[in-house]
Amino acid sequence: MAARTLKNFGPVRAGALVGVVLAGGEGKRMGPGPLKPLRLLAGRPMVAHVVERLAPQVMDLVVIANQPAAAFKALKVAVIADPPDVRRAARTDGRKLGPLAGILAGMEWAKAHHPHAGWILTAPADVPFLPLDLTVRLCGHMHVPEPDVLMVRHGKRREHTIAVWSVKLAADLRRALLEEGVRRVEEFARRYDFAELVWPGGAAPFLNVNTPAEFSRATRRMASSARDRK
Repeated sequence: MAARTLKNFGPVRAGALVGVVLAGGEGKRMGPGPLKPLRLLAGRPMVAHVVERLAPQVMDLVVIANQPAAAFKALKVAVIADPPDVRRAARTDGRKLGPLAGILAGMEWAKAHHPHAGWILTAPADVPFLPLDLTVRLCGHMHVPEPDVLMVRHGKRREHTIAVWSVKLAADLRRALLEEGVRRVEEFARRYDFAELVWPGGAAPFLNVNTPAEFSRATRRMASSARDRK
């Protein structure tokens, strides 16, 4: 199914949102050291910057992290792992789960803890400059009827894990993971009413920190921001 592009913004039309921070990736490109979400950026774990920026924009927030660490508990938000049966299935077939398992975990957590919330907003733990108006732009610009999945695009890049998802897709996503072996986010999303929001102003808020070079870049940018605030 082709993605619709939302450029001419319409009226506010969105349900309550639960934030889901995806912190379950292995981060092998960062090299040896702490888990990527827990690398200290400006003296704080990188995931803490994402939580700080996303939490005020949503009604509640959960972090999906498969490796227990005290630093995750210090975030003072709910921290859960991918669904156990999905993880067992992945060990059986030897394939990496990818972000879809975390998205499912977030959907199921939202349905259990906030049954009247119809949507989750996902973001990875390696985008420490996440926009403070992400929710306003995404959910405030959803049209009627709303898409099932709404992703951010900047330039030629689509951010597959920075997206709003209807929790009504949870059962289908569980089936896709367990019975069909689906692993690619876009492969699943394109089965449904799928739209994208073209982000104004470029890619700066969506810097993904995946390598030591990108981490150094983020460190310099964080230091520059701190100087500008003085």
